[in-house]
Amino acid sequence: MVNSKDKKIISGLRGIIPSLHTPFLEDNSLDLNSLKKLIDHTILSGCSGMLVGAVAGETSSLSINEKKIVTEFCVSYNDNRIPLIVGCSADNQSDRIALSKSAKELGADWILCQAPINIKGKDLLNCFNEIAEVGPENLMIQDLSWSDNGMDDDDIILLFNNVEKFKGFKIEVLNSGPKYSRVLKATNHQLHLSGGWAIMGMIEALNRGVHAFIPSTMETLYNKIYKLFIDNKIDEARNLFAQILPILSFTHQHIDIAIKFSKMLRVKEGIFETSLCRSPIDNFDKFQIQEASLLIENIMHLQSNQFNN
Repeated sequence: MVNSKDKKIISGLRGIIPSLHTPFLEDNSLDLNSLKKLIDHTILSGCSGMLVGAVAGETSSLSINEKKIVTEFCVSYNDNRIPLIVGCSADNQSDRIALSKSAKELGADWILCQAPINIKGKDLLNCFNEIAEVGPENLMIQDLSWSDNGMDDDDIILLFNNVEKFKGFKIEVLNSGPKYSRVLKATNHQLHLSGGWAIMGMIEALNRGVHAFIPSTMETLYNKIYKLFIDNKIDEARNLFAQILPILSFTHQHIDIAIKFSKMLRVKEGIFETSLCRSPIDNFDKFQIQEASLLIENIMHLQSNQFNN
């Protein structure tokens, strides 16, 4: 058993840690040149880290070999400029272990792995001990559910007390706010906590003590909101956040909409060559295109203002 008092919360990884999308060429192959531009953009915009190979990266559409190609490219090109988290979620344990082992061999700082559905208690503990044993020194567990409150609190504490490398927790469930507070209290604030899909509650989460946020675009704006909050300019942070709420309202209709929209934005920013998404993500219809185009123009205007200021 790990003594929770011996765990020290990670001092870095404060702020914005984007989940990178996987760019594709028109022939549906990986576009590593656009990925290179995205990594540079992420670093230059002041982010505190990056996540590769997660849901936003359409990881379920990538083969194991493609996942390894993307990971190797990102780790190599990033070259330790900022911390990098490698997504190791998969449908089966053998793939999770293989991805975790590969991430360590490539020199990744962290891995992120979603808690498998319908595994609890000792079985869940064994699952993550196997993953942690072969992976990097830092494990972030993803608590993801589109329909309920996600992992049981007791299982979170079981893992925290018994998996030495479990140092980060990403919460993406219904009613995330109270869960942030419960987990922080139960772990004596020794577990690094981040939010992803629950970015809609960013200001509330900051007030609760959440350390980092893992969106997938608008890094310039999110970094500015975070800095304003940390500088105790709370009203200014709220005002800027309010300006992106129409964008979040559109993109948070469904994760597929968020991914397609983000890729369209990347094309407009000159980072991606195409906004192509792999199946099962559909292209937008004419009404979605119209709305997305207007919102993207708004983002470009807001980002330009922040850059100029």
